[in-house]
Amino acid sequence: MRLTLPEHVTFHARGDEAFAWNGLTGEVTGMSRDVVALCAAYKGGALVADVSETRPGGLGPGQSRALSDQLRDLGLLLDEGADPLAKLGDRYPFVPDVAVFFKDARGTTVYGRAVTLPLDAATAAAYAQCNGVTRLAKLHAADVRALLRLCAPGVVGLKLLPKRAMPGTRGVPPWAHSTMPHPEVDPAKFAAGENATAPEKLASYHKGIADADAQFEETETTLSHLFREPHPALSGRTFGESLGDALVKRLALREGALSVLEIGGGLGWVGAHLRRRLEAAGRTVSYATVELSPALARAQARRGNAPALGDALALPVKSASVDLVVSNEMVGDLGTKDGVNAGAVALVHEAARVLKAGGGLYVSEFGNPTLVPAKSDHLDHDEHSIRFDSLREAAALAGFTRATVMPLPALLELNGDAPALVTTRASFAALRRLFADHGVTLDKRAWTKSALEAACAGKVDLASVHGTRFSPLGERTMGLVPEEFWALLAVRA
Repeated sequence: MRLTLPEHVTFHARGDEAFAWNGLTGEVTGMSRDVVALCAAYKGGALVADVSETRPGGLGPGQSRALSDQLRDLGLLLDEGADPLAKLGDRYPFVPDVAVFFKDARGTTVYGRAVTLPLDAATAAAYAQCNGVTRLAKLHAADVRALLRLCAPGVVGLKLLPKRAMPGTRGVPPWAHSTMPHPEVDPAKFAAGENATAPEKLASYHKGIADADAQFEETETTLSHLFREPHPALSGRTFGESLGDALVKRLALREGALSVLEIGGGLGWVGAHLRRRLEAAGRTVSYATVELSPALARAQARRGNAPALGDALALPVKSASVDLVVSNEMVGDLGTKDGVNAGAVALVHEAARVLKAGGGLYVSEFGNPTLVPAKSDHLDHDEHSIRFDSLREAAALAGFTRATVMPLPALLELNGDAPALVTTRASFAALRRLFADHGVTLDKRAWTKSALEAACAGKVDLASVHGTRFSPLGERTMGLVPEEFWALLAVRA
């Protein structure tokens, strides 16, 4: 039997994690490097027996044969010469929640991350029938391929389900709502050991940031960035202003002159707004940041902070010289060892070194008090959730008193009831392009439904836009879950 790797199957990866995307069905299959090697061995067509004998990826002949059969069943490998569309008629086209398109009396236009696909009348009529309960063979489209191009990873406008969807989309597999945040890779090169976006050492990664604004508008989403503008959920305050109020109240910060050190200051919004709030509370503030990224340091300087390039775990600061240390949504970058947030624990000890007696420490990140660290796979660098009980324990050992762990929304007094826009990284990029075509700027922030409606007034009817999903912002806003963010507050003895 001869099999071939079809051109419509693409491979995407970050580090050692790889995913095959079937461009005709939208199905996503995670796989290890040795299975990618097996797929790559069939590029251009090959006999199963011959491929098995070459032991691709170190797989034994028996493993290769068995996996080849499984990959064939999944449609990731095809019989050489077979029509790739032959069996698709029995699948059920389904429009996922993350699909982004605009539909009005003039027609339907589907938006991907970097493509715009106007549909002809016949294809648009067929697309309107893609409800997960009607087989592809029953749809009336002038060109099936025109419909199937919506299954491509850069579009994610359509998925072909192997089984009929139940009412309420019950039974829909997880990949039906999957997007692809990772870049495409050459399967042969990946199989040979090349990484797509290899998780680098933190210093190398940060030095590689070229555009500070794009880092947070396009690549990385943080809770503080979503609330960098005054927001009704924070009683008209920004994230940094709310944080300032909370720290004054809960850490009993000293009166008069106050030296603040922020570790990893992002674009500088938190620092600028926190400084403003502390000054409004009667403090005279000197605000410095320590940053690995030159681009981010320049952004922080533009907002009135005083950045210095340096390592979070070896701060270029004298011992017992600082009144307040702030680490906002960055300790997840610092790595783990043996299932422990070793980097975050080390930062707590380093903060103890530089703080004066009575000085305060604030650390926030996504995580949980008790759950072991888990790696996030949606960014272009490694991040791990934080087990905050381990930080509390580290604070006690480092000489802190009154170490407290609490949900970050509670600390900020975030009212999470208002419906807010929910996106993935890919669907946000598509929505941004759609709104731009209608004269609306969709920057990355915690868009409430009412705020988005106001921004669109007179320009675009939200009822014509698919992909604007809303959830109470305390549960989810953009791609983040606020209740998953926690904070450590502690006072140096």
